Amino acid sequence: MKRHIKALWHQDEGAITVDWVVLTAAIVGLTVSVMALFVSASGTPEEAYGTNMDAAQTFVGSLRN
Repeated sequence: MKRHIKALWHQDEGAITVDWVVLTAAIVGLTVSVMALFVSASGTPEEAYGTNMDAAQTFVGSLRN
């Protein structure tokens, strides 16, 4: 039994799979973090539209004066 446990302990066939799983999880986590940052900074399209329309009306109003 002890010999089988030692053989199993020194077996490294699945080690590359673990490396790829960890690397993929890190990439996915980083991607989700960056996407969350951009989504929170962008706001909603309605807010951007309202802000742009207010700026355009202010600009046109300043041209009329």
